[in-house]
Amino acid sequence: MGENLQLIVYEGQQRSIGPFGRSFLGSFPSKGTLVFIVLLLSMNFILANSWFSFFLFSLIYIFFVVYLSYNYIEPHFNSKIGMANRERNSIFSNNDEPLNLGDIGRLFHGYGKSKVKQLWDLSGEGSLKGIFEIDPENTLTNPEFIGASDKKWISWLIIFSFFVFWWVALQIGALIIFLPLYLVGISEGLAISVSGLLSYIILIPLTLLFIYIDGSLDRIKEMLRFGSVKRTLILILAIPIVVTIIDWILTFIYTVLWIGIFGEPSINTDMGTYWESSSIDIALLFLLVAIVAPIVEELMFRGYILDAINRKHSDWTAIIWSSILFGFLHFLGGPFYIGSTFIGGIIYGWIRVRTGSLLPSIAGHMMWNIMALSLTYL
Repeated sequence: MGENLQLIVYEGQQRSIGPFGRSFLGSFPSKGTLVFIVLLLSMNFILANSWFSFFLFSLIYIFFVVYLSYNYIEPHFNSKIGMANRERNSIFSNNDEPLNLGDIGRLFHGYGKSKVKQLWDLSGEGSLKGIFEIDPENTLTNPEFIGASDKKWISWLIIFSFFVFWWVALQIGALIIFLPLYLVGISEGLAISVSGLLSYIILIPLTLLFIYIDGSLDRIKEMLRFGSVKRTLILILAIPIVVTIIDWILTFIYTVLWIGIFGEPSINTDMGTYWESSSIDIALLFLLVAIVAPIVEELMFRGYILDAINRKHSDWTAIIWSSILFGFLHFLGGPFYIGSTFIGGIIYGWIRVRTGSLLPSIAGHMMWNIMALSLTYL
């Protein structure tokens, strides 16, 4: 066993570090961190009694492993070889301040330059009125991001027109594709999935056209930038896990209140595919609900609509109105579904504004839809 120990010199003293400690050396994520995540996911897969519990507990496990490893385990072993402060990149500002997972907590507590923080400011310096006013330092007020018009009413007319056209294109496109598929004998579930996939894919260039006319494609490219591995993992894993947990808690509270006031909610989410369906049907439904739909919807609502409103109004005005339109998009699911979608829109919009990236909202949207898919559709 002794031959597996690595002798190191630290502060003039010889110290040894075994294979366990060496697995956590280097930049995040280390091999040890990744192995821990894989082991926990494997155990959870074996012990979970449903797909919903698997996804829910997987999110919780990953969050705590990343948090503990990033903040305690890896720094502990790295400090033994003199790497007390590893390179960190900030995703919340352009300065050189260090970044750790504590920034996620500070993100939700309200630290930052955005006026969203005033909602959490207990110092008395902020005001609720202030969060609905335009921030003069907001980059969206620069001429580059002025949009198709500098008049508010014209901007709102463009936004609503684009939204209605986008929604109609989605519904009519899906119907036009669905009918011939269904009439030639393809199963209802498969026809719904194929028509949904194709209609959403068609909406991608349409959404980019909206952004080109009334926005900035360069800004969208920046919001979709991955960057370093560390930055990417925080944007598409750490933050979305926290977001999904919060979304789940708020939706649970909303559901309890709804049942107490209106009774058991009626949700129309039948897409014609079940566990008894073919593997192709299930795979295409998963591709539609868990991958394609979140990307396209986030590109439209948190990419175009939120920014278009934010150019004329405050962060929270943009978040709330983009969430209202996002909820209306799902009105076919029923009143309860509109409310739960609105909650998700608020969270995704908030995280988009605070991080300046679309990646966390897309990843969070995907995680939520995977849980919803396993619990409801299948």
